[in-house]
Amino acid sequence: MRRLLIIPAALLVLLGGPVLATESTAPPPATTDEVPVAPADQTVSDGWTSPETPVDANLVGVTWDGDPAAEFSVEVRGADGTWTKPTQVGADADNQAEPGTQDAVGAAQHPATTASEPVWIGNDATAVRVVLDSGVASNVTLATVDAEPAATPGGAAAAVAGLLPIVDGPSRYLFAGALFALAGLLVAIALGWSPWRRRKPGRTAALLALGALLIVACRPVAPPPPPPIPSGAVQPGMIMRAQWGARPFGTGPVACPGGPEYAYGLRFAVVHHTVNSNNYSPSDSYAMMRAIQSYHMNVNGYCDIAYNFIVDKHGQLFEARAGGITQPVIGGHAGGFNTASVGIALLGDYSNIRATTAQWNVLVHLLRWRLSVGRVDPAQGYLHNVAASPCNCQNWPPGTWVWFPNAIVTHRDVDRTACPGSAFYAQLATLRSQVQSGIVIPPTTTTSTSTTTTTVAATASDPTTTSSGPTSTTTSP
Repeated sequence: MRRLLIIPAALLVLLGGPVLATESTAPPPATTDEVPVAPADQTVSDGWTSPETPVDANLVGVTWDGDPAAEFSVEVRGADGTWTKPTQVGADADNQAEPGTQDAVGAAQHPATTASEPVWIGNDATAVRVVLDSGVASNVTLATVDAEPAATPGGAAAAVAGLLPIVDGPSRYLFAGALFALAGLLVAIALGWSPWRRRKPGRTAALLALGALLIVACRPVAPPPPPPIPSGAVQPGMIMRAQWGARPFGTGPVACPGGPEYAYGLRFAVVHHTVNSNNYSPSDSYAMMRAIQSYHMNVNGYCDIAYNFIVDKHGQLFEARAGGITQPVIGGHAGGFNTASVGIALLGDYSNIRATTAQWNVLVHLLRWRLSVGRVDPAQGYLHNVAASPCNCQNWPPGTWVWFPNAIVTHRDVDRTACPGSAFYAQLATLRSQVQSGIVIPPTTTTSTSTTTTTVAATASDPTTTSSGPTSTTTSP
């Protein structure tokens, strides 16, 4: 009977094994290919459907010549042979470079080609079919990106690693150590060791009790309720570029020797969604970041990923474009409105569903902090001169001065697009209110030869100490 203790001992070792397999190797570089799906120079029109195109990728997009207003549907065949519901895509209005920037120089390398939004198709896709829903197009090409996830261990340890999703850091090792120690004790007893023969049963009982206490103390537990969303004085935790495997700035087909470009300061924030699938795991988000970056660099010709920050549905916040998280880096996220803005994208499609609670709370925290650091009180509004854009998708002609009564806008407020989705757009007023309640603009300190003077700037509850906006306004649509 004693030898039966080998069974629970083996189970304890199997459960503790994932600790030895927690480290993942660095992911391989993302690869990008372009596959023609229509005969060269053939013009196609409404209803045209491409042949089934085998793919070894997890993100795709459509590029074409001709009508930039053309719209396509992308259908994906999974490993089980079934086709997914079509995803409609059009010209990527989310990502349009500002004239004169290095992004614009790179995008101009393909002046006749229009690129759609990228579509995340997951890791099990086997084929893609493209349908032209409206317009005419020629030289239709499927752009594919394969951003493989970091390698994870196999075997029994990996199979049960999902049992411990909450235990992390040193507590994982304490937990596993307790499991292994208890397993060793059980094996010793199974093989014949018996402290009772030495009349020291209390020692064995103490060891068993200690092992049980360590297991209870280090066991996976449900996380506590989320705390209140921090104010703008607290920087949110984020996954930095090196952590998600970002390519260095300017390592695409077009060299960007000048490095990241900066505006004179931050004036407003633009919220987007990436129009990708909402069906992804926390680890998928890392691969999605690398895939989107490669699409923006290799297909759009940009120096880097277009957005400044991305927030996934699990509440993971990613540093996106390089240049400094507190700096007014010029991105390529909103045609005519990139300069002096911060572009924040929600990872997924929020046309019909709302952001998760975790995603929403991180977005509010990020906006509070980034606008506070940039000394922007959203309620004061902002005045912007609309820049030109290759997409010609701005809601106003280039050169128009437009006054916005609030410095938090969505992409559809400035360009002709459905972004960030109707479900999210319905919450814009709530977003502005929650961000406003946590704005904390730091004091301005000026130094002269004789004295140092500190001028306290406005907070959300004391707007009287800041300058007001223009008296004449142009209404945003």
